[in-house]
Amino acid sequence: MNIDKAYEALNKVLPPGQLLRNESMKKHTSFRIGGPVDLMILPSELGHMQAALTILREFDIPAMVMGNGSNLLVRDKGIRGAVIKIADRYSKAEVKDNTIKAQSGILLSALSMVALEASLTGLEFASGIPGTLGGAVAMNAGAYGGEMKDVIQWVSILEEDGTLKVLDKE
Repeated sequence: MNIDKAYEALNKVLPPGQLLRNESMKKHTSFRIGGPVDLMILPSELGHMQAALTILREFDIPAMVMGNGSNLLVRDKGIRGAVIKIADRYSKAEVKDNTIKAQSGILLSALSMVALEASLTGLEFASGIPGTLGGAVAMNAGAYGGEMKDVIQWVSILEEDGTLKVLDKE
């Protein structure tokens, strides 16, 4: 694991502000705990994530993806490797007809507001759930009788090797 070389390579492909070194996880968790992560990547586009994953694999840097850090516990010693934080910057949503297409980093509360503003129903249960769409889909988050499986039609997933795969609801 060569953090220095990975940092240099990532710095060449990521826009300014999307790569942090020795970033305190306290700034990124709801419980405000945790030591530093070697590399924090804050992508705003799918291509940035794909490029980052390629470089991290090349330099044998372990990586984890996090959303908003809701209920995430990080030890005081921090995280060795990289964290790809999708909340905040990878959080766009667009409405077309009666469907919302959203990026995985959008907060469920924000996604619920998008639905409300478009007069779409089905996401009311999610408005009070902390966290992002990506985490909610991964764990089938639910409340008040609604679950993510009830509103999802399909998802795009980014494989560890950087390839994109589409999975339908089933």
